[in-house]
Amino acid sequence: MSEKVLYVGVDGGSTKTFTVLADSSGNIFGTGETGPSNYHVVGFENAVKNIYDSILLAAKDLTFSYEIEAVTLGLAGMDTRYDFEFFERNVEGKLPAKKIYVRHDAEIALVGATGGKPGIIVIAGTGSAAGGRNRKGKYLRCGGWGYILGDEGSAYYLGKRALMSVLWAYDGRGDKTILRDLVIKKLGISDEEGIIRKVYVEKMSVKEIAALAPLVTEAALKNDKVALEIFNDAARHLALHVIALVNRLEMYDEEKILVATIGGVWKAGEVILEPFRNELEKHFHVDVISPMFPPAVGALLISYMFSGIKIDDVILGNIKKTLNV
Repeated sequence: MSEKVLYVGVDGGSTKTFTVLADSSGNIFGTGETGPSNYHVVGFENAVKNIYDSILLAAKDLTFSYEIEAVTLGLAGMDTRYDFEFFERNVEGKLPAKKIYVRHDAEIALVGATGGKPGIIVIAGTGSAAGGRNRKGKYLRCGGWGYILGDEGSAYYLGKRALMSVLWAYDGRGDKTILRDLVIKKLGISDEEGIIRKVYVEKMSVKEIAALAPLVTEAALKNDKVALEIFNDAARHLALHVIALVNRLEMYDEEKILVATIGGVWKAGEVILEPFRNELEKHFHVDVISPMFPPAVGALLISYMFSGIKIDDVILGNIKKTLNV
């Protein structure tokens, strides 16, 4: 009896690893979830173990003999060429697959979001970054330099700008804003000077500052001038990521450039989406979309691509029917 040929996509993050296992037609036979596989967080051996275990979990209910042709690992922590070289060199032979491909987690998020079509993904959560993939399959990143050197347009950026705006208004350097009362209530302080203690003495973390982002949304929805300007600036910075990638990837021939958005900042809705679209439309036609599939499916699609399988509507339709997440 011949073995069934299967393909695997793995989304390996800093908090969990999620795997999908499917045949060449996009029929998903199983999924598996285990602990983190960012090797900077848990170490290389633990990362590989969690990946291996997630694949076994995805295959645990199979009732037929099989072999895995290809597995694509979309991993957090792949930030430098050294990371890729180290992981690719050391993971060889340690997973139950004939071929192993290591990609950045933003790339698999992009491919999943667009269903394998060329496009750009803009991630705006606690931090920010973007990734683009053209028709030739070339992938490039933009941003993602961390809260000190980057993360423009992120929740951290919004939260920091909220604190700065409250202090500017206190100084008389900026317009009055309802962010003042929102921030004071959220931080449990009595006046603007309490911000200084929170930030410099109590050492507010990046996540704590990012947690102030919903206050900017609340103020913007009440037409607060300062909050709206913060969102306009955030949108401009995020749009610059896209513009840079379009130029570097020479995507000018696309009739409409697919731009997928992912991350909590986009939950603010039109207060961020409208200025973002408007900034992009100054340069080229875009279609701003929500992700079609989760990142693990993007990794699966890359496994198909590297195996010479063309992504078509049949495969995408089968994934939609059989993906239970």
